[in-house]
Amino acid sequence: MTPDVFASVGFILSVVSNLPQVYRVRNKNTTKDIHPLSVLIHVVCCAVWSYYGYLLKLWILCLESFLVFLCWVYILLAIARDRIYEEAKQLTINTPP
Repeated sequence: MTPDVFASVGFILSVVSNLPQVYRVRNKNTTKDIHPLSVLIHVVCCAVWSYYGYLLKLWILCLESFLVFLCWVYILLAIARDRIYEEAKQLTINTPP
């Protein structure tokens, strides 16, 4: 097997492994068990790897890391959406009529 085959398999597995989580968080109130700091670390990690791939002209690494970066940004935005929605719901409940 050539290095390109290994890179392609790694690319596919890395991107596909994030899709179930992305699919799960598309609805409201589905991110309570996901810690935002962990997701933020993933976002930064993917951005760094993507930039590293860009600098070394390792396009498969750059593209893979960027796609995973987008997945984790989407998850982070879903966490923010759920936190904002939960706070708004609490304000509505605690507001006297």
